Amino acid sequence: MNAMQIFTGIDVGGSNLKFGLVDSSGQLLEKSKVPTKTLRQSGTPGDGLVAAIGDWLRKHPQVQHVGIGLPGMISNDRRTLVEMANIPELNSLNLVDRLEARHPEVVFHLENDANAAALGEFYFSGQTMPDNFLLVTLGTGIGSGAIINRRIFTGGDGNGLELGHILSGNGRSVEQTIGKAGLIRMAKEYLAQHPGKSTLSGEAKIDDDVIIAAANAGDMVALRILAEYGRVLGQALVSAIYLLDIKNICIGGGVAKGFRHMEAGMYESLNKFLTPYYTSKLDVNLARLGNNAGILGAAALCFMPKG
Repeated sequence: MNAMQIFTGIDVGGSNLKFGLVDSSGQLLEKSKVPTKTLRQSGTPGDGLVAAIGDWLRKHPQVQHVGIGLPGMISNDRRTLVEMANIPELNSLNLVDRLEARHPEVVFHLENDANAAALGEFYFSGQTMPDNFLLVTLGTGIGSGAIINRRIFTGGDGNGLELGHILSGNGRSVEQTIGKAGLIRMAKEYLAQHPGKSTLSGEAKIDDDVIIAAANAGDMVALRILAEYGRVLGQALVSAIYLLDIKNICIGGGVAKGFRHMEAGMYESLNKFLTPYYTSKLDVNLARLGNNAGILGAAALCFMPKG
């Protein structure tokens, strides 16, 4: 591809549809967003999504490649939305077919958003990435994607590595345990065990930002919550490491702001369950792309060969 080529990255989320104009060095030149709920205003959400992408492309006629990251399962040929848990109205949408019919001059690249974010780290993090690594995103849900031999790992039918949905050993999945709802549940349980011993007890609304702020201020209950979060995360990583034989891990997502408080618990699990073959070469670092990971990851899809 031309070194000066401009791409579009589109991050389809439950709250917002984010667009970005990205050059081949990963520089974000322009971005905008549309509330996902407005996609219903032009008929079905599928119609609204196709129309919104068309509006963007009409404003940016120089774009010839568009990457789209979505939070859910897609067909193995990367053309159809199969199962969108947060936007179920988009299930079974033949998105690439519809976009190609309207914009035959544009090449569209479709991928799960966590897979796209991993690819974004590979191309645009500003550091030399290993050929094999795992990205785990900590937020409302628990996302994961892996790069193996410099390519996205997709599994047998195209939707492998759903780390958030493996069982956590407590009758819940990892996502149910340390996703946003799980973290809040965990906080309430710890506060019930230690009434009056935490600044969190006086908070009207507890969320990840409040818990992390309390931990940063030295609140012992908040620190215990995040340490337990780290232990659960570490157990999930153990499973992924054994399955994939990957020793390089990137941690991203909004909750990663509290990573330093999770780290000891995470390594407790890693060192307890992994053998020296893994621990001697294990490297766990924070992801670099931050809030723009969705857009930049989607744009990075344009670097992948089709097929």
